[in-house]
Amino acid sequence: MPLSVPNFEPLPNSEEVVQISQWLKDAGLSSLELSNAHGTRLRISVGDYEPSAAPTSALVSPSAQTHPEKAPSTDIPVKAPYFGNVLLCNPVTKKEFAPEGSSVRAEDTVAMLQIGELTVPITAPQNGTVAQFIAKEGDLVGYGQTVLTLQPA
Repeated sequence: MPLSVPNFEPLPNSEEVVQISQWLKDAGLSSLELSNAHGTRLRISVGDYEPSAAPTSALVSPSAQTHPEKAPSTDIPVKAPYFGNVLLCNPVTKKEFAPEGSSVRAEDTVAMLQIGELTVPITAPQNGTVAQFIAKEGDLVGYGQTVLTLQPA
């Protein structure tokens, strides 16, 4: 069943269509239909999704196994719940939602996604401190892409 989103202007350019297609495939979705106020419609369909196999230790070089780089990060990724352009500042007040180093609580809005006139909040999954922004203001990100990281409280 196709996923429909509200009308937005302008329709994506060719590079954005390629990126959206990849995000659809990565998310296991088969199609997306977009339209604008002029009635132009764009339907993006991708083939069957088959998740890739998890990497095995045989694929890791011997030097990587014997000399680990560093301990894994404990930072929590905050991921995009949809695709769109990142807004790190409130579009009305122009104030940052959650500046780097600020404390946030679970479910606080830390950024937003803009899809034409529609805005979708990106919320903190748990209490913590904003550690690092991965995406910048205006970046086009896909579903599940990390926007920022939190240090757990």
